[in-house]
Amino acid sequence: MLRYLASLLAVSAIASADPRPSTGGVVPQGGESSSVVGGTTAPLGKWPDAVAVLGPNGSCTGTLVAPDVVVTAGHCSEIHPSQVIANTIDFTQGGEHVGVKSTTAYPDWQHSYDISVVVLDQPITNITPRQLGTSCTFDHFARAMDVHLVGFGLTAADGTGDNTHLNEAMAPVVDPTCMGPYGCNKAIAPGGEFVAGGDGTDSCFGDSGGPVYLDTPRGVIAIGAVSRGVNASSTPCGGGGIYVRTDKVIDWIEQTTGREIAKDDCTGLGGVEPANASSDLASGCSSSRGGAGLGVLVGLLALRRRRN
Repeated sequence: MLRYLASLLAVSAIASADPRPSTGGVVPQGGESSSVVGGTTAPLGKWPDAVAVLGPNGSCTGTLVAPDVVVTAGHCSEIHPSQVIANTIDFTQGGEHVGVKSTTAYPDWQHSYDISVVVLDQPITNITPRQLGTSCTFDHFARAMDVHLVGFGLTAADGTGDNTHLNEAMAPVVDPTCMGPYGCNKAIAPGGEFVAGGDGTDSCFGDSGGPVYLDTPRGVIAIGAVSRGVNASSTPCGGGGIYVRTDKVIDWIEQTTGREIAKDDCTGLGGVEPANASSDLASGCSSSRGGAGLGVLVGLLALRRRRN
């Protein structure tokens, strides 16, 4: 069964209607949501580009990749996002609330890239969008490398509880090309997704669409988006997750939104071509691609990230 990580608005017990294989998903009505399993609450300002994505049918997490564009999971389009909350580590308190103009899911996301783009009514001008990983970012991507999992999802391995805080955890890469028996989408393998986490460290319901970060000599780069849980996990969350690679979808994001996305150029110059640099160098990394009331809102977070 796929476990998708979105959460549906309700607080108390998370039932998963998620489409993602064993570890991710949206929390259905009557369910609730919490944060990254095996992690801790993120300090305010550490991950400013990680935002809450809320809709009448649930909530997800997303990454601000342009002033008015947020990337989240494809299955999170099903919560019909109506607002994004930025600049907060608790989406029920404060933060910058911005309405949604449109949401577009990747074509046939169920069998390809579990990605959506959310275009906002107005830009968020006080946050610098994170650079996304491109093909060269993944040149040395390998098993056992650590990545940061960040999201507003559940924190309990059994997928129950109540949480509205932004959480973070470090997790090892388990399958960098997603070729193992984890429930990867064969149509985009190898290299369309990767697997990370397990042994109690994982994303969970409500983390759907949230960012996966990689530390590089050039700074922290966003390299993935939370999709779903791995197959055959003994618990709804905690067994590891499947994540969409950013380098495979950057072109589609730019074409769909008409916005230029910040990209890792692997030079440390932020995409600025150095003097006398060859065109190959400049393009070498271009992509190929609180109360009960609170609980009710939290419970409707998107279900795909964890199981289907």
